[in-house]
Amino acid sequence: MEPAGRRVRAIVVHGGSLLGALPAFDVGSPWWADVEPVAAELDRCLGARTAVLRMVATTGRSPRGGEVTYLAEALTPPTTNPGWDGSPDPGVLAPHGRRMRWAEPGGPARVLDWAAGELHALGRPPTGPPVQVKSWNLSCLYRLPTAAGPAWIKCTPPFLAPEALAIGRVAAYDPGLVPEVLATTADGGCTLLADVPGTDCWQPDPATVREVLRRYVAVQVALAGRELPGLPDHRVTTLASRVDRLLAPDVAAVLGAEERHALDRLVDDLPRRAAAIAATGLPETLVHGDFHPGNWRSDGHTRVVVDWCETSYCHPARNLLRLAEWLPAPLAASATESWVAEWRAGVPGSDPARAVELVRPVQHLEAALVYQGFLDGIEPDERPYHDSDPVDEIRLALAQRSA
Repeated sequence: MEPAGRRVRAIVVHGGSLLGALPAFDVGSPWWADVEPVAAELDRCLGARTAVLRMVATTGRSPRGGEVTYLAEALTPPTTNPGWDGSPDPGVLAPHGRRMRWAEPGGPARVLDWAAGELHALGRPPTGPPVQVKSWNLSCLYRLPTAAGPAWIKCTPPFLAPEALAIGRVAAYDPGLVPEVLATTADGGCTLLADVPGTDCWQPDPATVREVLRRYVAVQVALAGRELPGLPDHRVTTLASRVDRLLAPDVAAVLGAEERHALDRLVDDLPRRAAAIAATGLPETLVHGDFHPGNWRSDGHTRVVVDWCETSYCHPARNLLRLAEWLPAPLAASATESWVAEWRAGVPGSDPARAVELVRPVQHLEAALVYQGFLDGIEPDERPYHDSDPVDEIRLALAQRSA
């Protein structure tokens, strides 16, 4: 059963000094990274503008529910006395080499100041306070009211693809399929985006699935065989040289002996499988890293794919397999038919249906590597978001290795 919400504890810092811990409170959203209701309650309690910096501790073992302790920053001086609940450990302010830019005191202000400067330069100045929507180890997201409608700022870690770079690759062939990029930092880690009207397509209709697949496959066909510098290399042909990370004791130790032997056999077979996948004729290309319909938005007329920071250079069947996980069986079957037809038309003589079957275990091995990359790139307090994911994906790969 889905948790109804979560209990929140917040440790508050202002001006680089700890103020204290707030009494626990409840919010309706169970998702740990969904900090909009948390920041709203902190604003109310402190009479100040606040930002959630990062998670400090949790009683849960998945990214939702339970009790979560956050480190938060008062961006303006508190004007009320909330009744502090204990004295937190000052160790929460100790620096860490893998902490994200938005997760340290002063980080949100720097991000927001940059965004405000860009918006003024664009002639669409902010018209109200920013709203923090998300903060976790993979992104920080703010909604910014402006004179020309909402804008969004999204910051991502250095181990993910620069969002603006990935969007730009797609926009060169279908600008309506992606959000409009308004500005980006020099390192690509923060991107200012125009609003995408509509709602997330968690329950897409068949017409939406067909149109998104048709347009997206056309872009992938156009980009196939091109140099894509700046995107992570997740090609099937390089997987055998990257998969050793999953065999390391800190990852594979939780597998049973039979599972470990099965993983060894799957890894040993990767060169043969890669050759068989190549023989299907589908080229590797730009691939959205999390192609579920919740990352599509529609207002009933336009359909836009968002969240491009996990884009990589890999096999396009991974997108179909990810999408199918989120669709009811009849719609997943229809989506597969549409995807196969588009690729057959785009690459005559190819065998997309065979490619899908061959890529199934590869999809999960690659996902395990991606999740392990998250764990290797974040600080320990945030590991509960992803701790079980690599092994879960390895087990899914083993279950689908027969092709």
